Amino acid sequence: MNYSNVINEIFSQFVGPRFSIKLWDGSERYYGSGTSTTFTLVIEDEVSAKRLLAQGSLGFGESYMAGKIRIEGDIEAYLRLRRQFKSVKRSWRLIFATFLATRSIPKDRKDQIAYHYDLGNDFFQMILDHETMSYSAGRYNIGLYDLATAQRKKLEFISEWLNLPAGASVLDLGSGWGGSAQHAATDKQWHITGYTLSKAQLEYCNQLIKMNHLEKSVSFEYRDFIDSLPEAKFDGITMIESIEHVGQKRLGMFFQQLYKALKPGGPLVLQLTGRYQPHRVDRWTLKYVFPGGYLPAKGELITAANEAGFLVEEFRDDTHDYIRTMTEWIKNLESHRTNIEQKFDKPFYRLWELWMHGAKVNFELESMNLFRVRLRRPK
Repeated sequence: MNYSNVINEIFSQFVGPRFSIKLWDGSERYYGSGTSTTFTLVIEDEVSAKRLLAQGSLGFGESYMAGKIRIEGDIEAYLRLRRQFKSVKRSWRLIFATFLATRSIPKDRKDQIAYHYDLGNDFFQMILDHETMSYSAGRYNIGLYDLATAQRKKLEFISEWLNLPAGASVLDLGSGWGGSAQHAATDKQWHITGYTLSKAQLEYCNQLIKMNHLEKSVSFEYRDFIDSLPEAKFDGITMIESIEHVGQKRLGMFFQQLYKALKPGGPLVLQLTGRYQPHRVDRWTLKYVFPGGYLPAKGELITAANEAGFLVEEFRDDTHDYIRTMTEWIKNLESHRTNIEQKFDKPFYRLWELWMHGAKVNFELESMNLFRVRLRRPK
């Protein structure tokens, strides 16, 4: 099978800005319209072409990490175009080529084993703001803020939505590096209980609280909130981009648990990456970035909350905030490229490069959205 012709058959159906593809045989072909080339997709060997055919996003992602597929020029231009794979008309040659490619790719390749790095805190300190260490979207509104200011504005917004008196008890599910808990305890004088499943985060949080003398107001636990919530009832609950780890099938039961953990009249504030229509997470992202994750659809989320007994007070689509946040994270990632490649390796850097640019494009195309939701348990 001549896979260079198969690749040509696929990409000749793409429409959009001009781009080129360089193949392992030294040939280069041009596609799209216009006079300037936005990017060049470089496929280093036939095996990578087969993996692109047979494994889709997983094959592309792993080949990109390995440096067997490269993008010269505007990576986001390619990521916008790749949605057209779904519309490619499949000739009998293309169907047969895909079949042969699938059979020729070993199922248990060593280079398909998911990377497992104990990232600690060093990597994220290169990417996130240094004030709150928030691994979630900031709030820009109409201001021209830097990343740290946008993250602080986000925490202020969530506190305003909670609208609780001093001394209130708040459960912070997925507490990250403790920035939200520190803000709530310092600015609002609330008592915070935070859950995390990262020992590195837990150590960081405990040091942060000790350094700021907040031991009487804040406590963190190494605990999986999906399995069990405390029997104590809280005045309010926050989940900042952690409900995505619950999963589609457990969403209804989890909202029932949240309802029981709240005092009557208590608010539940969610910030999450979601969608308007249900859609599974792609195989590469599930394997390397978001194992076990699911981005709830708006309808699924609201239905699960209502069936558990919650009232929906406010629902916002603030996707623009994530586009700007992701833009800042990408700048930080690229400015620390040498350090990241030295501390980890080049495939690790390429993983995060591909994921961050891909996420930004998905937000721009609104195949992913940033939702902020305020729910309340009735009195």
